[in-house]
Amino acid sequence: MSTATFEDVRAQAEQRLERNLRIKSMIIDRLGLDAEAEVVSDNQPLFGRGLEMDSLDTLEIVVMINNEYDVLISDDDFEAFGSINALVDFIEAREV
Repeated sequence: MSTATFEDVRAQAEQRLERNLRIKSMIIDRLGLDAEAEVVSDNQPLFGRGLEMDSLDTLEIVVMINNEYDVLISDDDFEAFGSINALVDFIEAREV
C-alpha cells in the first residue's frame, strides 16, 4: 500500500478547489446570477437561501454537467444538488 505524501495531498486539495471554483463559475455564468464565484461557499445550498436555484435552473445544470463532464444526473440524484461540494463529489464518483 502506498502512502500519500504531503505534496500529493496538497495537490489533490488544490485540484479540488480549482474544480469547485470552475463549477461555481460555470453555474453563475450559465444562470446569469449576480454573484462572484470566489465568495460563494462550497457548502452553500444551491436551492432556497443558497444560490436560489429553481427547477428550470436544475435542468440547465444537468445539461451543463452532462456536456462538460459526460456525467448524467437523473431524477433520483437530487442529493447532487445539496451544495457545490455535493455536486463535485457526485461528478468525481461517476467520472470515467
